[in-house]
Amino acid sequence: MRGPALLSLLDQGAVSGFGFLAGIAAARLIDMEGFGRFALVLIVAGFAQGLHNALVTAPLMTLAGTVRDPVRYAAAVGAGALVLAAGLAFGVAGALALYFSARGEAVPVDLVTAAGALTLAQNLQLTTRRLLFAYDGGDKALAMDLARAALFPLAVALLWAAGLRLDATRLVELLALTAFLTTLPAFLARAADPGRRRLAAAALRHWQMARWLLPVVLVTFGQEQLVWILAGGVLGDEALGGLRASQYLVGLVLLMLAATENVVPTGAGRAYDTGGEAALRAYLLRVTRRLGVPVGLLLALVALPGELWLRLVFGEAYAPYAPSLRWLALGVVFIFLRDMAAQIFRARRRTDVIFRAFAVSFAVSLVLIQPLLTRYGATGAAAVVALAHGASLLALLAALGRAPATRAEAPRC
Repeated sequence: MRGPALLSLLDQGAVSGFGFLAGIAAARLIDMEGFGRFALVLIVAGFAQGLHNALVTAPLMTLAGTVRDPVRYAAAVGAGALVLAAGLAFGVAGALALYFSARGEAVPVDLVTAAGALTLAQNLQLTTRRLLFAYDGGDKALAMDLARAALFPLAVALLWAAGLRLDATRLVELLALTAFLTTLPAFLARAADPGRRRLAAAALRHWQMARWLLPVVLVTFGQEQLVWILAGGVLGDEALGGLRASQYLVGLVLLMLAATENVVPTGAGRAYDTGGEAALRAYLLRVTRRLGVPVGLLLALVALPGELWLRLVFGEAYAPYAPSLRWLALGVVFIFLRDMAAQIFRARRRTDVIFRAFAVSFAVSLVLIQPLLTRYGATGAAAVVALAHGASLLALLAALGRAPATRAEAPRC
């Protein structure tokens, strides 16, 4: 709880706290159906961010401590991130347009355009944050994210005071604008020409990890976000809004786990490079013990009085989704343990094992989604997500019991 770890926790608190408060603001300022549309945009943009993370930022956080020329490597990561983020922005806008067309609705051009802009802005922000933390700039990352957390509610308050109509589109536009305004100064400050050779070397090293992390994103989408989209299609936008509200509450605990991504992969990679398998496992056991108690206590505090929190934070209409909240809390327990196990395979450069574990959970989702969603509605959808996370945890633990620890060498940057 000092140095980079403390800055990481504070930063993730700012990021996730901002997301939590933005979700509450959306639920309070617009109706439940509009909140469902807002949630849909965040789900699809979140999927795009998962792809960006797999290709850019997840490999970055493992490789950052091992490259020979950090300045050139950071420049290569920034250049590649910009191109990828722009492509993903167009992909998100197109996917949402197809979704609304498939439902027989007119395509809301302003909403899908705002979703594309949000995708571009948030992926650049994610890359900038990770680069700053990788190279001793955690304080700058914290300042960037605190600035956005302060700017968004100020912009919402100004529009509300001016009497302008607030809806899902306007809120997504504000999310995109505030991300651009706070990210671009830090992103451009590190912009440089890495050179084609350096860019190609960085791309190769990233791909050696991402070739398995990328399909992990696809199967993860199938086990979670796809479940939410199907629930919204079958049960309506209001059910999607209720499920998203439940997810926001357990997100208070997930922020602690997300904070580890700024520190733990790099620490695990260094432990493995310097001390081998024994040092890696000792490092991850320390992290698991230190985080396990607060994670468990926070989950109990959120899940047990679920109706109270949903009613208090989001409104009376959301209280019936408390059973979904409890299932999602159980899923967070599985996520925490699974992420710690997955760090072993990331450090070993064996991301193919992580992919196979998530493929198992995807298969579990496909088997369970129809019967549980049909019989139990939103609660069944939440149960599918939790059980799928549990399946991937079991698959990783089984792989740890049989997979030998081998070093996979990669070309140096």
